[in-house]
Amino acid sequence: MDEALPPVGFLDVPTLLEASGPRPRVPLIWYVGGGFLVLMLSTAIAGQQSPQVRQAVEVLSTLVFLAMMAGLSMLTVITVRKLRAEQVAVEGAGELVQLRRWPQAAWALQGILSQPCRTHTLRAQALIYLASVLTRYHRFDDAIAVQNYLLEHELTDPSSAYGLRLGRAMAMLREDHLLDADRAISELRRTGPAASAGLALIEIFRHVKTGHPEDAVQLFEDKLTILRDQLGHRVADAWALVARAYDLLGRETEAADAFRRATLLAPLIELRRRYPEVEKLVDRYQAAQAPAEMA
Repeated sequence: MDEALPPVGFLDVPTLLEASGPRPRVPLIWYVGGGFLVLMLSTAIAGQQSPQVRQAVEVLSTLVFLAMMAGLSMLTVITVRKLRAEQVAVEGAGELVQLRRWPQAAWALQGILSQPCRTHTLRAQALIYLASVLTRYHRFDDAIAVQNYLLEHELTDPSSAYGLRLGRAMAMLREDHLLDADRAISELRRTGPAASAGLALIEIFRHVKTGHPEDAVQLFEDKLTILRDQLGHRVADAWALVARAYDLLGRETEAADAFRRATLLAPLIELRRRYPEVEKLVDRYQAAQAPAEMA
């Protein structure tokens, strides 16, 4: 059974992008340096006074200095604890995404990104998870907005950036932004690895979606080894899409075999959620005994 959608207005992307930006912080060393300078000036001025005043100021300066050091140590401990707590929260959200516990992940990310993050790295990781959750709930335009933000501000490493570009291209196809998807695919070809199963899957989907089943079948057959090696059980997506391509070509025997392979590797309900094109195969071909739903 699919999870209920979060309420309307939940995970508002512009608000979360604005609220989660780290606040500028003055380094603690400047506070310590300022306090130390004040103490030095106070001591120097006291040196021109009577011995009793000078002695009292020196004692007071020592106490103030010790209090400053104690306060700095306490503040450092508190800061480290807060940073660690945020790190644990982001890691927890990532685990929820990996476990496909989407509502819990959504609420966790809402809490994390509704306030300033302590580091750009943790914020970027939380935004990557947010894009995954938005995609899961078919909020593709919102997912694209988050992915564009991460890419335009260069908040991720090259490997993560390539994954974001793959997800963005797929989201563009799902929203029928075909011209934008073509540009995104061209960019992936230029900047990504030559043998990319993710890119091959996106191109197969584009061929099926735009009515070019021959190209989809040819690409699938050329890239099948790469798809198997890199996608693991998610090669079911490619089998489902090529089943639709075979069906469009009237190659029903091959379509039936591809559909059976796809549904053997992944639950039919999940394939239908990912690709609306699969819906047209449900009444025409026999699904395999599906594994327990993991989505």
